[in-house]
Amino acid sequence: MKVLEICEAYGGGVKRQIDYLNQFANSKNVEMITLVSSKRGADVPSKYRIDDRLSAFPRHPLKFLSMLKCLHKLIIKQDIKLVHAHSTIAGIVMVIYKMRYHDGLPVVFTPHAYYSEVDRGRVKDFALKLIEKFMSRFFAKVIHVSADEEAYAIDNKIVKQSQSVVINNGVPFHEYDKTSHTNIDFVNVARCDFQKNPQLFIKIAQKIVTAIPDSTFTWVGDGPMLNECRAEVVRLKLNKKIQFVGFRANPYTYLEKSDIFVSTSRYEGQPFSVLEAISEKMPLIITNVIGHTELVNGNGVLLTDEILNDDSQLIESFKKVIEHKTEYSEASYQLFMKKYDVMDMVDSIEKIYLSGVAV
Repeated sequence: MKVLEICEAYGGGVKRQIDYLNQFANSKNVEMITLVSSKRGADVPSKYRIDDRLSAFPRHPLKFLSMLKCLHKLIIKQDIKLVHAHSTIAGIVMVIYKMRYHDGLPVVFTPHAYYSEVDRGRVKDFALKLIEKFMSRFFAKVIHVSADEEAYAIDNKIVKQSQSVVINNGVPFHEYDKTSHTNIDFVNVARCDFQKNPQLFIKIAQKIVTAIPDSTFTWVGDGPMLNECRAEVVRLKLNKKIQFVGFRANPYTYLEKSDIFVSTSRYEGQPFSVLEAISEKMPLIITNVIGHTELVNGNGVLLTDEILNDDSQLIESFKKVIEHKTEYSEASYQLFMKKYDVMDMVDSIEKIYLSGVAV
């Protein structure tokens, strides 16, 4: 059977899942065709199809609608049997597509975090949940990448239990070689945008480098807020302690020369960058949000609102992780080995494709 992977937000964790599906798929019964937008700036593999009109919604409706016509031709010509839509815009594409063409083609949707997870005000929250619930009517299956994400969707009646399945994200085992250094180095690998909350990263770093003078903070990743964050670090005169290095093709090199992984995300599905960190035996200091909570199990600290609003607790939390770094490192690796191998993810998604959903 032919499966179309479709993604507007080809970057970050969404990019990783699509690339891993293409790289590690091992079923002879599944042939993948991948359609992405290049608007995120990531290098797109030559075998992928590119249509930047995926990013035209909602600003350029005519351009977007012209893309739907081409999408329909692709589905017919390639005899696509199932579409896997990754993230919200791709989900919207397939909802409008099915409404436009009345196509019975089954669609599998992976939200990679819901927009409504973040408090945006009562009216916006209500509207977003209503839209997400409406969208789910068009999906044969919704793949949630963590149990917390599924619980959120079911508790808020966005999806039905029978429609949902949890398949943890996974990453390949990576041969790592830790670089020795004298400082305590904290790192985050993430897109520099609203979701990942780089302002909080700077705010925390400013307090920690004062309390722990031999500490440094590095943010690896591009995004719309990168220059703003660099300017803020310069304004604070902390550019020797806090660095925003931009996009790097191989973020593992930064994980290998750092000690502790820090994520300040406002919301998540289940971030691949944190999984890569635990595969590198890194302790975690991450915000207490959906998609993060399952990743701390004797291997670090969840930054609750109480901790974030109390400088003494925040500093003590960082000192605690530094003190227990060795045992937390081993706990991270054991968690990775137990739950987050890439082949478990790929095999489970392939089973969804080959199940009755595709009939």
